Amino acid sequence: MADTLTITSDMIIHDVVTRHPETVKIFHGHGLPCTACAVGARESIAGGARTHRFTPEKQALLVKDLNAVVRGETTSVAPKKAPVGRGVPLSMAPAGKDGNIKQVIAIMSGKGGVGKSLVTGLLAVSLRRQGMRVGILDGDITGPSIARMFGTKGQPMKSASGGIDPLTSLGGIKVMSMNMFLEEESQPVVWRGPMISSAIKQFYSDVDWGRLDYLLVDLPPGTSDAPMTVLQSLPVDGIVIVSSPQLLATMVVKKCINMVQQLKGIIVGVVENMSYFETPGGERYEIFGASNGPELVDMTNAPLLAQLPIDSGLTTLCDAGRIEEYHSAAYEMLAENFINTLKIKR
Repeated sequence: MADTLTITSDMIIHDVVTRHPETVKIFHGHGLPCTACAVGARESIAGGARTHRFTPEKQALLVKDLNAVVRGETTSVAPKKAPVGRGVPLSMAPAGKDGNIKQVIAIMSGKGGVGKSLVTGLLAVSLRRQGMRVGILDGDITGPSIARMFGTKGQPMKSASGGIDPLTSLGGIKVMSMNMFLEEESQPVVWRGPMISSAIKQFYSDVDWGRLDYLLVDLPPGTSDAPMTVLQSLPVDGIVIVSSPQLLATMVVKKCINMVQQLKGIIVGVVENMSYFETPGGERYEIFGASNGPELVDMTNAPLLAQLPIDSGLTTLCDAGRIEEYHSAAYEMLAENFINTLKIKR
């Protein structure tokens, strides 16, 4: 009998429903769909209740009913069948914790090494120069580089409201990255997918971003946990796809595009990075081959926002944490095209 009285709010939802399948209908009867979500099911009951804005009283009643159904007793709600399908996206605030984020934009590729973080950083810098309020959520939990790129050092502090204050760069860009929580930036983050997904959600919902015109989310390579978490759990307004001319990179980027389309994401533009190298004398060399940008434009039905060159000076500034000192007509055009495209999309 005592064994049936052990469901507590700190237990993982997945573990509870695995051991007691009859609890699934109680979760859904209380309006908590996390059991149908591969990401949400890895939250604790308290975490799921917090995400769905349960009051403490409602959370306590849920736990009471979970224990009651296991014992075969009457519950306060009618059991409700769980939804069938690939999962129910988590219900988060429509635009940031306080509704103060106007646009959430994800920067994706599927392929590693094409410059997603670089495009994210320079897009943020260019937008900031145009007077926009910008934040960057570094979603690459196991391979973060945004903090180093912007030279933001130290650990984020607790805010007055109980959340987390992001660090702010010299240029006024708010940054949140996993590297800020590590003693050494070379320390590995050896986490499985559910923990990575949880961290990304916390970086969005638990950080006091304040008022922003744009929150840029820099995503890691691949088409699994992290990108799925962002597309299904965050209120993403648009996606920028980053590629390079190399055919191998383009092949993998197409996988990412297909994933976004399957999840009903909105691609607002394509950026081709490392398109060419220009010598001091003005000669251009397409080191990675001819551009594949037009092909991706046809596939996404989104504009080619920019074809960016290889620039060793930019590399030096990024390594030194001084990306905000970089100036280039190509990157300024990227921000201008990006803003104009969003205006058209609206």
